[in-house]
Amino acid sequence: MKNAISISEILGTIDDGRVEVCATADASYDAATEKISVALNAFARHLAGAGNGQHLPEAWLPASEQVSECLPREEASTFTKDVFRSWIRKVRASVPNEMHLRS
Repeated sequence: MKNAISISEILGTIDDGRVEVCATADASYDAATEKISVALNAFARHLAGAGNGQHLPEAWLPASEQVSECLPREEASTFTKDVFRSWIRKVRASVPNEMHLRS
């Protein structure tokens, strides 16, 4: 397997700007089988203070996912970006309304 693409995005902050909500996608492509596998993850992390950068366990965040598809190498990047956009929507939707995710 070869790493095809890695994407991360800060979706916004919660808790009065003290915590970031982030989403990631890491894709690997196997040329022999023409299969791409995309690992999706989401996490919240402290921005300041003693826990700066520390990931926080948040029950409301979706569990990590793995998406796989067989396709030609030239379609791997587009596929990964499409899957990531869908993942971002899912992560944003998981943030409780009372937390007011700020971009």
